[in-house]
Amino acid sequence: MKRRQLIKNLGLGGVALVATPTILSLLQSCKADGPVFEPVFLSNSQGKALRHIVDLIIPSDETIPGAVDVGAHKFIDTYWNQAVDAEGKTQILAGFDALANRLQDASGKTFDDAEAEDYDALLAKYLTSSKEQEAVFQKSLGEFYQAYQNDKTVKVDPDAGAFSLLGNIRGMAIWGWKASEEIGENVLAYEPIPGKQIGCLPLEEATGGKTYSL
Repeated sequence: MKRRQLIKNLGLGGVALVATPTILSLLQSCKADGPVFEPVFLSNSQGKALRHIVDLIIPSDETIPGAVDVGAHKFIDTYWNQAVDAEGKTQILAGFDALANRLQDASGKTFDDAEAEDYDALLAKYLTSSKEQEAVFQKSLGEFYQAYQNDKTVKVDPDAGAFSLLGNIRGMAIWGWKASEEIGENVLAYEPIPGKQIGCLPLEEATGGKTYSL
């Protein structure tokens, strides 16, 4: 899949997670599940939506596991449950409410009956939007957070909320996929004990075009 190949070749900067021993331990505990995903933080229907989205962000192919195959969706749900404070959890759930609103508006479906193509349309709308549209979303989010400080009942604009949530999921899915044991050791360039430094060596020559996992 082109999306996954692009992610493999990029440095994947900007994801706001740090590979601490605690986070890595949490990630490695989240192995792939069976056909049914049982979330610990999200509701079952929200978990179903998360699984679809993560699978679309980094799908699998014949040779390389995708994000769902390495349990990235379970990691995201568990991380939200264990590492996010109460207010952060409230904002995440508000994002899912906004996403459900946009899904219903676009397809007439709910998290329970939506299919991969329904989520793919939302990903295309919110994660490939123009810089101008992103600025509109960010402005709306800023206004929401400012108002929220004074009134906890205020609701985020559904478009801005869906944009924020999907961006959050994308970053965490990429990070979780890249940091997983399977991908880190068997797909990306893995060198736990670095050797000598060779400057100005093309990436293609050094690692076959793969980014380092560590």
